[in-house]
Amino acid sequence: MTTGSNFNWIAPVYDALAFMVFGHRLRRAQIIFLNRIPANASVLIVGGGAGWILEQVLLKCHPKKIVYLETSSQMVALAGGRMLRKSLTGFVDFRVGDDTALVPDEQFDVIITSFVLDLFTETTLQTRFLPPLLNVLKPTGIWLVTDFVQPKVSWQKALLWVMIRFFRLTAGIEAKTLVNWQQGLRLAGLVQKERQRQVGGMVSAEVWTR
Repeated sequence: MTTGSNFNWIAPVYDALAFMVFGHRLRRAQIIFLNRIPANASVLIVGGGAGWILEQVLLKCHPKKIVYLETSSQMVALAGGRMLRKSLTGFVDFRVGDDTALVPDEQFDVIITSFVLDLFTETTLQTRFLPPLLNVLKPTGIWLVTDFVQPKVSWQKALLWVMIRFFRLTAGIEAKTLVNWQQGLRLAGLVQKERQRQVGGMVSAEVWTR
């Protein structure tokens, strides 16, 4: 799953940078379908960053357990600190690493990936990222995705171009262009059930099932 990207350096300012560019719109997009998470669910959050989405899942969904899987040790530290600072309750298993940090036969009702799929190339998505996650998604499970999609407006295309190059320089992501991750999910055997476009069409919040 790992592509060599490392958000440790940018972790302390990541949320602030996102707010400077998009305000609260990226955060609003991430919570649109949290109400689809069933009661007492086991949830896998992949690439959750500094912990804002973790806070929202704990407060709004009351899951049985959360596995918080993040390749950046600094992001994990920030997420754990956020949980303590805000006195959030719930069982959270913080893990630094990629899919190899998942326990054999581990199964989840829900997988959440927010602004993660856009870090990869099409080949990496299909051969290295999606398969191990599908292996731990229950047959009746759901995958909540929030991510950038190809914009049609010129200034949005320019912004996306700048963002990709910025994160290639600062975090070493492998993507050079925005991958068609929706096609990747379909090729992996998933079906899109719901979708809402956000941020002027630049972002899509979606629910996928088998």
